[in-house]
Amino acid sequence: MPTTLLATVYTVSNDSNRPAQYTNLQVAADAASPNDTLLVTGSPTTYGTLTLVKPLVIYGEAIEGSEFPVTKINYVYCNRLNSSLSSSGSRFYGFEMTNISFSGYFAGAVAGQNMITDIIVERCRINSGGVSNSTSDDLSNITFRNCYFKGSNIFLGSYSNAVSSMIFTNNVFETSLIYANGVEFSGEVVIRNNIFIDRTSSSFGNAEELVVENNIFYKAEPTGSVNSTWNNNLTYLCNDNTLPYGSNVGSGNIENTDPMLINYPALGGVDHSWDWNYSLQPLSPAIGTGTSGSDIGINSGNSPVANLYRYAKIPAVTNIDIPVSSVPVGGTLQINIEAVSRD
Repeated sequence: MPTTLLATVYTVSNDSNRPAQYTNLQVAADAASPNDTLLVTGSPTTYGTLTLVKPLVIYGEAIEGSEFPVTKINYVYCNRLNSSLSSSGSRFYGFEMTNISFSGYFAGAVAGQNMITDIIVERCRINSGGVSNSTSDDLSNITFRNCYFKGSNIFLGSYSNAVSSMIFTNNVFETSLIYANGVEFSGEVVIRNNIFIDRTSSSFGNAEELVVENNIFYKAEPTGSVNSTWNNNLTYLCNDNTLPYGSNVGSGNIENTDPMLINYPALGGVDHSWDWNYSLQPLSPAIGTGTSGSDIGINSGNSPVANLYRYAKIPAVTNIDIPVSSVPVGGTLQINIEAVSRD
């Protein structure tokens, strides 16, 4: 008879007013088995540093605290323990992070073993520390979607890295830089359906052979990439709106044209606002002018949104009612649970 394996769900809270099974996120991660789920409450106090060497699904509560408290981690390290066990396969939702980094190095590794794969980071806020990749390790199938990058430095890799199937889709990049050091990505790093805002210097640095498509650069310089493919992007209010430029190639780009967003400051925004709406007005030049007739911007593509989500994609329980507190042995206890969507 086949055996059915079910992942265990653990709760974590460092807020004494909101008790859980664990008060320390690292302790909970160490105790969990591969592919278990951690539900981490928001808190006034950061959860500090988290190092993963096994695949886990980890839900924070929010990246903006108007309704639910923010769940903060300073540093997340997605590492490898040995040739058979690593953080590959992990999922992160609803966290504010200072930095997330990837390293497949472990003692005794041989060529091809320093690999981190199949990581998804969704609905997270990534601050000034940004994203980093160890200079000798390989990445595959890494996805960032519906995230807010605030002043982030996103380091894709250095000379000896191999990166395949890395995608940034439907994110907001504010004053953020995507850069590398001597890596030719051969089209394996895709920047698609994002909006870049409020960066007066180059948004890219020494990043070669990227695929950049269906993005809006609104008062954020698109410059800095090398030998990359730029298709169906839109620039507006940049110091240099020209696409493609330098050694880059591409077509279908729209230069220095107002994308006509539904709600966004006419001269560009300084700090992302949850009141903004990045959807396109009916006469927007970005409608239907993306790749394959899609729209340009974050409200089209793989994970379309009008604005970013503030909360993780799990419901919030608002009320638990037990009409009858005691039942006979073998009887049925009725529990009524009310919840709201965090979308």
